[in-house]
Amino acid sequence: MAAMAKQRVTARRSSESVDDYLKAIYALGGEPPRRVGSSELAKRLGVAPASITNMLQKLSGEKGSLIDYKLGHGVLLSPAGRSRALEIVRHHRLLETFLFQVLGYPIEELHDEAERLEHFISERFEQRIAEKLGDPTRDPHGHCIPAMDGTLPPQHGVDCNCGRP
Repeated sequence: MAAMAKQRVTARRSSESVDDYLKAIYALGGEPPRRVGSSELAKRLGVAPASITNMLQKLSGEKGSLIDYKLGHGVLLSPAGRSRALEIVRHHRLLETFLFQVLGYPIEELHDEAERLEHFISERFEQRIAEKLGDPTRDPHGHCIPAMDGTLPPQHGVDCNCGRP
C-alpha cells in the first residue's frame, strides 16, 4: 500500500514538473511561437542547464511528445504540448482571479498560491470557478485567460500584459 502511495506522489511531482516546463516554454516562446534555448529555460525555471537537457531529451523521446527538441537548436511545443500549457495557464490565471476577487488575497500573494494549486484542479472545478467569476478574460495582473478550448481572447497581444511576468 505504501509503495503505491509513493508511486502516486512521484508521478504527481513528475507531472507537475512537466507542466512547469511546458508553461515556461510557452511563456518564453511567445506568439507566434519560437524555439526556446536550454539556457533561457534553465534561467526561467531556476534549474541547472544539464537538468534541462535531460528533461527535454526525456520528453522528446516519449510517444506523442509534448515538445519538439533539437539539441543546440532549442525546444518548441508540439500542438499537444501547447494545448496542455494553455490549460495550465488557464488554471493559474483563473485561480489568481478567484483568490483575488472571492477570497480577498492581496495581489502580491496570488502567483505563489496559484502556482501551488494549478496542477490539481479538475475540469469541473475549473468550469465552476470560471462560471462563478463570470467567465473572465483577464486575471488581476491584466494577463489574458485562455478559454477552455485553448483559444486566447481577441485583445491578446493588443492591450494585455501577457508579455510581462
